[in-house]
Amino acid sequence: MKLREISILDQEAIPAALEALHSKEGVLLLQMPAVFVLLAPATQKGVESLNQTKLRLPQKNYGTAIGDIQKFHALASPGSLPHELKHAEDLNRLTGAFIRFAIGRSSFNSAAVRAGSHQGVLVDGPHRDLFKAVEQSFAHQADPALFCGHTFSAPLCTSANLSGDSLGSITDWDRAYHFARQRHLSLVIRCEADQGENGSYPIFYFKDDQATIERHGPGEEAIIRRLPERLFTESLAFV
Repeated sequence: MKLREISILDQEAIPAALEALHSKEGVLLLQMPAVFVLLAPATQKGVESLNQTKLRLPQKNYGTAIGDIQKFHALASPGSLPHELKHAEDLNRLTGAFIRFAIGRSSFNSAAVRAGSHQGVLVDGPHRDLFKAVEQSFAHQADPALFCGHTFSAPLCTSANLSGDSLGSITDWDRAYHFARQRHLSLVIRCEADQGENGSYPIFYFKDDQATIERHGPGEEAIIRRLPERLFTESLAFV
């Protein structure tokens, strides 16, 4: 299968992405500024496509790539976010990170939810435009069974590597190209890589009026500075 490469800045990037995600393949490779990821629709078919592409290990969950920040914020269970983040726009302080919080009962698990919590990665620029377009395109296929009964259609987003790969996340083009060819992908959308630290985005988990860093990653120190220090009374000692 021929691998098509297109720039995120190309006017054909969004149409090409939608075509790939609506196709039988249902998955694409996307270069983010710091890491390569896989995108798929937030449907059972999308889950299956990612499972097959990643050779997914059991007990793994998928996050989403946030498009409409209002809809993502609306997932939050009452009291799961601190008052400093009570408005959807407040989440912009966490641009460059995965944001995790409870969206339903703690006994609920699915491919996108672990113990009632879900996480989405928040970025801006052309990537956000792409995520919004995908979210809108799949709105009529939203699957409440994935999100504790919520109708949410932002694309599933996960690291572009085989599940459990000892080499970790893919940050360089040579390895990304090899992965795409090995897993028979047909589309990769590229962008300019950051010149600084690369790797998977940090995960900020909000629970019990506190924030913990579930995974460290590039840019986390700047994000911490944009948030109230009181949220990190326990976790800052480990940064």
